[in-house]
Order: sequence, then structure tokens, then C-alpha cells
Amino acid sequence: MLPKRRRFLQFLAATTGLTLTSPLWGCNGQVDSSSQKQAMEKLSIGGSPITITVLLAYLSEQPDLQALAEEVDFRLWKTHDQLRADAVSGQLQISATPTTLAANLYQRDVPIKLLNVLVWGILNLWSADETISSWEDLPGKKILIPFRGGLPSQYFFYLAGENGLDPEQDLDIQYTTDFAQAIQLLFAGRGDIALLSEPASSGAEIQGETQGMPVQLVLNLQQEWGKATGKESRIPQAGTLALASLIDEHPDAIALVQETLNTAVSWVQENPSEAGELGAKYLGLKPKVIERSLARTPLEMVAAVDAKEELEFWFSRLLEQNPKLFGGELPDSGFYYG
Repeated sequence: MLPKRRRFLQFLAATTGLTLTSPLWGCNGQVDSSSQKQAMEKLSIGGSPITITVLLAYLSEQPDLQALAEEVDFRLWKTHDQLRADAVSGQLQISATPTTLAANLYQRDVPIKLLNVLVWGILNLWSADETISSWEDLPGKKILIPFRGGLPSQYFFYLAGENGLDPEQDLDIQYTTDFAQAIQLLFAGRGDIALLSEPASSGAEIQGETQGMPVQLVLNLQQEWGKATGKESRIPQAGTLALASLIDEHPDAIALVQETLNTAVSWVQENPSEAGELGAKYLGLKPKVIERSLARTPLEMVAAVDAKEELEFWFSRLLEQNPKLFGGELPDSGFYYG
């Protein structure tokens, strides 16, 4: 049992950048207050210190949501082990999540459902080398990839293979513990290219501007995904999960969460400065980093059931890279809320 658990926790630590028309509404777009039950004692909302969590922070501050519970607790989790433990214990009822992590939790019988997809691809290749602009430029360069065996490498390996490269044979890859170490090695000259997610990439760009070492996006992997698959140039990378018990016992709260997160997407796009300040308040990052990161983060609120086709295609391509992912099979329909 212990080795199996250890492997699971190692997977959890590697799936993101960390050490990051539904029957829910009435015809007037408002939650039906007659369906509301007695206020909960506590509603726990959280996320990791990345840009999607700004949407959850916006959610937690809305008076309509606060009226549903005597206390709204907003928390950050820094490891997937912590998220799993908090979800199993019921301490964290709603959370921002990588869609792959939510699927893996569901397949491990953690009682959650995916509510929505909010973020549609924020993994890209960054470098200070202006000669790099295509897959043909990668051989001979040292590529820094965080989380060996995790989502960044699986995504990158799939796209490299679709472009005629065998990453293990044709490319010089160095794995790092996280995005922060990849940035550190890039600026130290110990790597030519780094695979980064937001907000790490915006942080690296700003750091390069201050240090006179411009770091720029050299290969947009979402565009490469579209070219390789013939699908839209986006991946359903992150969204929101909720405990099944909360969904069953407080459907009014879930309806309001979905509605408010849809509003939150528009709000951060229309109020970039205020969104940066909100993120700084909760995430411990500089407003400038958050504002820039949100500006380049493709945000769209799509209910999980409406995103099912894209999610299953995404999951299937990752399964090609790691057949043991999700316990070797796709989540069933019970995973998708809607």
C-alpha cells in the first residue's frame, strides 16, 4: 500500500505548476432564492497561488455568496497532497484545480465533481534566445521542464512527438523541481529554454526586463496543440471542483458559484488593475505580475458537462503519454457536473 500511495502523491505533486447552457439558472439569470436552504455554518473555498485563484477570491468576496454561510473561509493550498486531504476531510468544499488533478481524484474515489473549465492553456516555451521559434530549433538546446513525469512533460512530449521529435533521443531535457527552479536556471545560463505556466512566465518576463535579459515566449503550445490535433488552439487546463456532498445538499450554492465565476471572468478582463490588487491581497504576488498574467490567460467559463468532449480528448492524449494516468481509463459521466 505504501509504495502505491507514494506514487500517487508524487503524481499529485507534478500535475501543475506547484511544489500551478446549464440548468443552474432560471430564465432571468438569477438563482431562485426559494431553493435556498438554511445557511451553512462554513463554506471553504480555495486554490493554489496561481492566477485562476483570483477568480475564486472574487467569488469569496461576493455578498450573495457570503449570505449562504455564516463564515466563508478562503484558503490557499500549496501541494496537491494538501488539497486531497482537505477534500477528503471536507475542509475544502470548492477549489480551483487542474482538470487532470480533479479527474485523478475522482478516479481515486475522492467524492468530488468538476464544476467547470475556466483556463484554456497557459503552458508555453520561454527563452532569451531570439533564434528559437519552431520545433526545428529545439535540438541542441537545453530545455528546462518542471515536474518529471507530470503534466508539463506529458503535454510537451505529446506535441514534440506530433512534430517528429523523440524527446528522450532528440532533445536535451533537464527536469526541475518546479517552475521557480526552471526560471532560476534559465537566468543563470544553465538552460536555453524553459517550459513555464502562468503566473511564472509573466514573473520571468518582468524579471528579465529588470535584469536586462529579455525573456520572451518562443513557442505557443496552445497554437501547436491546434496544429497537431486539428482542434481549437486551446486545452481545458484548469477549472473548479466541488465536493459531491456540497452539490447534493446545497444546490443553490453551486448555482451561485457557477453564475459568479462567469461574472468573475468578465470582471478580471474589464478591470485588470483591480484584479491585480485582488490577487496580490490573496496570493502573495505583486499586482503587476498578476495583472500581466491575467491578460495573457485565456479565460472562459464553460460548465463541465458542456466541456466534456474537449476534456475527454485532452485526457485521452495525456493517457497516450502515461497509460497509468487516471487509473488507466477516462472518468465516467459522474465526474462532469451539469
